[in-house]
Amino acid sequence: MAKSETGETIQQVREALAEFVSKETELAKAEVIPAAKQAGIGSGMFAGAGAFAFHALWMIIIAIALGIAWLLNSLTVIGPWGSGAIAFLITAVFSLLVAFILVKLGQSKFRQVSMPEATIAEAKATFTAISDTVTGHTAADRELAAKNTIEGVVEHR
Repeated sequence: MAKSETGETIQQVREALAEFVSKETELAKAEVIPAAKQAGIGSGMFAGAGAFAFHALWMIIIAIALGIAWLLNSLTVIGPWGSGAIAFLITAVFSLLVAFILVKLGQSKFRQVSMPEATIAEAKATFTAISDTVTGHTAADRELAAKNTIEGVVEHR
């Protein structure tokens, strides 16, 4: 094969690879952009619901604190201000306990997040196939080269 033919072949492979990457990028955009838009809208609605739920939760906690304060004021001689302070302290400690439990549960969920193994393997396989096509190597050639490299490293030590 002449040098110009090899150069033309490499140029054709580059162009084909560039077109392949371009089409794959367009496909990914076509799939991801609408899904991301819907996820964004859904997230905004969840955030709004969360804000209202958070407000309602604090109103309930304040009502509980006032109930505890009323109970302490009725049963003890602490007085209304002391009873109120103790009641709000009790509800604050309870809120911190719930927050701590939620943080620990959230941490355990984040530990379960894994890398996209299949996507990475597919990308590596595609890259290897393209490299083999361009260089004319086969899987057996790569295995032999890897074995020789490992043996060479072991021998040099």
